[in-house]
Amino acid sequence: MSRDYYIRRARSALGKGLIFRARRRRGRSALVILLSLAALGLGVVFWQLNTIQPVVLAAFGIVQTPTMTVIEAARQGDLAFWRGNLSAAIAHYTHAARLAPTNVDIVYELARMHIYRSYDDERNLADQEAALAYAEQLVAAHPRNGRAFAILCYALARSERSEEAAQACNRAIALNPEDPNPHAYLALAYYDLGRYDVAFEAAQRALRLDPNHLEGNTAYAFLLAAARRPDRALDHFKRAAAYNTRLEFPYFNLGAQALATGLQRGDQALNLLAINAYDTVLGMNRRNVKAYTGLCRAYFATGERNLARDNCRTAVDIDPSYTPAWRWLGEVYYRTMEYERAVEAFDACRALDSQVPPPLRQAECWFYGGLAYLSLGDCKRAMPIFNDVLTWTTSARAIELTNKGVAICNQRERN
Repeated sequence: MSRDYYIRRARSALGKGLIFRARRRRGRSALVILLSLAALGLGVVFWQLNTIQPVVLAAFGIVQTPTMTVIEAARQGDLAFWRGNLSAAIAHYTHAARLAPTNVDIVYELARMHIYRSYDDERNLADQEAALAYAEQLVAAHPRNGRAFAILCYALARSERSEEAAQACNRAIALNPEDPNPHAYLALAYYDLGRYDVAFEAAQRALRLDPNHLEGNTAYAFLLAAARRPDRALDHFKRAAAYNTRLEFPYFNLGAQALATGLQRGDQALNLLAINAYDTVLGMNRRNVKAYTGLCRAYFATGERNLARDNCRTAVDIDPSYTPAWRWLGEVYYRTMEYERAVEAFDACRALDSQVPPPLRQAECWFYGGLAYLSLGDCKRAMPIFNDVLTWTTSARAIELTNKGVAICNQRERN
């Protein structure tokens, strides 16, 4: 480099290093100011975070979802229950239970919602299992809490473990005798066990404590029906349905009892009550295959074969896996001597029912299916069906009709 450069540097602040020292002093001052402003800004941001964050997110088209508290989740579950939306109720109570897994009231309601949903469709076995798991979890956490034992009783009774259910209910009653729930659940357990005398006492005790109790009225209605007092039974089934008019399953109990009584008496008003019960369910849920099947049965029993067929057909169109609809559709066709269609329906029913344990199967799909093939002159197809059902059914009616079919086929073979 040239000499002039060195001279200028030697005579300048640069040469003495003063420019660097001056800049460092000004840099420190500016840095302090900037850091102070940044700290102040961060403080304001954190102070106003709840206000600022939604505005910033909204600017980017993002909608913030607030975290639901335990109380709010439980409240939403309760609101969903009273609207009759059991799936939403379960979702909200499940969220609440994750936040408070040992809270008796929350887990009790979650288990109860699962039990109620299991009544809506007999295939909802997972709901029964979930209810029992939650109830057992609750008893483990609160071994001296009456409500915990009460919901355990209900879950056991729903799982057809009625002896254990009765023990749990009696434990609940010993811990909290003024709670109507264990008395009502105990009545259901004793009803299943055929111990009607003590079941009556338990149901009456539940209704004295709470005249509007859902399970108390249901249990008492079942007991009255068993005691051949159908009118009073209907009154209590109506009271059970009135507990929450948006729930579906109490209407099925009411419809079944009304239809049975109406057919026995030839009372068209009761038959209409049954039809109205199923229509009420469809008014809440237009895709309820159980209600369409109920209408199919009701119309079939009252001689309205076309309406019966249409409702069963609607049920299988909505849900081809619902075996009761196939069973009743097959029976409608069989009674109207449409045997080709009958065997199709019964074949579909058997294909589905063969996958479940024998006690849960509908034997009608076997013996009526075999008889339909017999009516078509096809004993080659009928005999394997007859032989199959005789290996597992305990129904006297199924055995009687199947043996008749076997005898006819054997006679034809000899001739």
